[in-house]
Order: sequence, then structure tokens, then C-alpha cells
Amino acid sequence: MKKKNKIKKFTRKVTKSEINKYLSDLDLYGYVKINNFLTKKSVNYFLNDINQLYNTINKNKKLIYKGTPNRNKKDKIVYSLFKKNKSYIDLLSDETVTKICMKKLNDPYYRFLPHNVPNYTLKYYNARSSGEKLDLHIDSNIPFPGERTFMMQLSFVLESSSKSNGCTVVVPGSHRSGQYSDRSTKELYEINANAGDLVMWDSRLWHGTHKNLSNKSRWSIIATMGMWWVMPSMDIIRSIDNDIYKSCSNMQKQLLGFCSIPPINEFERNNTKCGYDFLKKNISDY
Repeated sequence: MKKKNKIKKFTRKVTKSEINKYLSDLDLYGYVKINNFLTKKSVNYFLNDINQLYNTINKNKKLIYKGTPNRNKKDKIVYSLFKKNKSYIDLLSDETVTKICMKKLNDPYYRFLPHNVPNYTLKYYNARSSGEKLDLHIDSNIPFPGERTFMMQLSFVLESSSKSNGCTVVVPGSHRSGQYSDRSTKELYEINANAGDLVMWDSRLWHGTHKNLSNKSRWSIIATMGMWWVMPSMDIIRSIDNDIYKSCSNMQKQLLGFCSIPPINEFERNNTKCGYDFLKKNISDY
């Protein structure tokens, strides 16, 4: 049986005017930091859970993550949080996160779902404590200018970050450049963040990290959210635990991708997009 969370509210109340300001900053700079977003109790809860998960994984000396880049070899990572604990899905379903992501990532012509619910989906979800320097890059894979993006990153900060322990660096406004990152640029802005802050950025934004020069961890929970048609980096549909799936709301199941599963053939369906009526009771039904 999966661990149950006793915390009813993970985040503080965020006002409508704050959300409008965050959306404006995302458009202009490509990133935003929401101070003190997580409560102290939820920071402690997630940090303790992630340390337990990592220590359990780290004890398994035979465990090998195939395809891990050399730059990540000194990072501490816990992959696929969506299948570890339902609380991680609840965190992504937060009201403020949903309002911002809907404004940035919802397809206005989805039509199979009401306009006032999310139709974007989760693409990647892990916890990470950086080690080596991470060069400037974009996560959208394709650089393009314009007002709209199709992916965003969310970083829930669990331990304070600064230059000395490998904080995130960004090039403000670079999300509108339509260019791959210029790793020689000096126009870097360091995002110093405290435990409990939430940092969100447009996946086109040039960003990276400093090297962690301390002997301490710098854990953050990092989620990639994207429009429904973007392929996820992990196969959430086939890997999620059935108990967790059954405890999810329809909105959360959609967030995990269960309303945008490609049909096997044209006789099953001839549209990838689906509504809540497509959701079934058990994972095996898919």
C-alpha cells in the first residue's frame, strides 16, 4: 500500500492579482519565482520522503540508469515521482499551478473537455539535487519565437539554492529569441531561491545551473508540463500503480495523459483527444 499524506494543503493562497503578475513575467522574462509557495510542513514532508526514496534506491548497487549523461553522474535523482506517492500528483493539481499552466498550455480548441479544466499533460517528473555544472540549454528541443509555448518546467524548491550550491541560471527574455542557447553569453541571471519557493519557466528559455561546490544536497521537485500532443519522456500510462490511478480524480487522470492515448487503429477511435467519459476504472482496461 502506498504511503498516505496527512497534509491537507501543500501551498499558500495566491491571489488573482499575483497570478496575473506571474503570467505577465512569464511572457516578458520567460520565468517567474513564487516566494514561499509551499508551506513549511509540506517542504519537510516532501524532503523527508525524497530522501527516503533516494536512500532506498542508492542502496541497490545493481541499479543502473541506462543512457544517463556524464554531466548527471554526480546528481542525486529520484525518477518518476508520479508513481511513488499520490501526494506528488496532488501537488501538480494545486489551484495556482493549474491556473497558470492552463493559461500557458491549454489547447483552446480541444473541445472534448470543458474549457475551464486542464487539457495539458505531465511529461516528466523527478526530484533532483544538482552536482556538476549544467550548460545553458532549452528543454523545448525546438527554438521558436512568438507568444505561445508548448512546454513549461516547474521547480518546487525544497532546499535553498544559491551560486555556491548550484542554483539555476537563466537568460531573461531568451525564450522569444527563436535560437538555441549561446553558451558563451555573459547575460546570466542567478535564481537564488529559498525552500518553499516555486520557480516556473518557459521551456524555450536558455537556462542551466552552476556547479554545486558545497557538500550538501539541493533538492527540488521538477515537473515538465506540456500541451496534450507533446510526447512524454516517461511512459506514465504503462508504469503508474493501479492503486494510485484509482485514487486520482478525472482531472488528475487527464493530467497523467489518460485522455490523450493514441488509438491502436482507426476502428478503436480516430482521434487521440478524448474526454472524461473515456476514463476507465482499472489500468488493465487500457
